[in-house]
Order: sequence, then C-alpha cells, then structure tokens
Amino acid sequence: MLENEMEESRSGTIKISDVSYDALRAFVDYLYSAEAWLDEQMACELLVLAEKYQVKHLKAYCEKFLVSKLNWDNLIVNYAFAHQHNAKLLLEATLSLILDNMDKLSKCQEYSEFIEKHPALLV
Repeated sequence: MLENEMEESRSGTIKISDVSYDALRAFVDYLYSAEAWLDEQMACELLVLAEKYQVKHLKAYCEKFLVSKLNWDNLIVNYAFAHQHNAKLLLEATLSLILDNMDKLSKCQEYSEFIEKHPALLV
C-alpha cells in the first residue's frame, strides 16, 4: 500500500475510516501486548476489526467476553451481531439461550420486531 502509486504512498498516511479512534488504538495496543480492556461496545468494535484483519485470538477473546455479558436485554442484538460477523461461539451461545427460552422470548416485542426485520434469521 505504501510502496505503489496509491494515495497512501504519496502522503505516507493510511486512513481507516470505518472504526473509532479508541477501537483502532485498542486494536494496535492488543497487537503489541495481547491485552485489551473491554466493555461491550469495545468488544463489538474489536471483534469487527479482528474479523477484518484476521486476528483470530482477538476475535475469540471478544466473543468470550460478549458471551459472558449475555442477558435478556442484549440477546437478540447479539444474535444478529454474531450472525453478521460470523462469530460462531457467540452465535451458539445466543442460539442456545433463544431455544431454551423460546416460549418467553416469543412474547417479547423486541423478538417480534426482530423477526419482522430479519425473517431469514428465524430460529
């Protein structure tokens, strides 16, 4: 990228615009230290970066963190996120909770709205 006729080679700068500064900083820090301080938002952002740049151990770390934070309030959102980002561990955990609690979940407004928007993900 920096060795050919692309804009980056002329300016000496690489612009990464699809991620927040904090997430990119945490990503680079992780690459150097193999440590990351996570909250749910940062775990999602880092998982996306880890998938994009194929940093499998970071992706797994973020998935495990998100699995540990699963609850009724974030179950549907995390299921969709896991499906979108091929996060198999998170997908399995959310799917298991969904299947175990389908009777309760099917009565929730959020679940009904989710199914209307994403019928292909119907369990």
